[in-house]
Amino acid sequence: MKACIIIHNMIIEDEGVMNIGFDHEHKVNSFISVSYNEILELHDFLQTHNRIRDRETSSQLQEDLFEHL
Repeated sequence: MKACIIIHNMIIEDEGVMNIGFDHEHKVNSFISVSYNEILELHDFLQTHNRIRDRETSSQLQEDLFEHL
């Protein structure tokens, strides 16, 4: 967390203070398209993440790594 804060502060010092304003009228009048379709990349990522977090799979991966070394 400290590293992130330090890097953030370094970027702000390097680039200067950015003018981040909110154009209320532009944001209110702009059209936002919402998609309800499945995001395949996210779905694949979550499946992979769940497989890695599975205790049995994790143990097997650790054993395989130990045998490899």
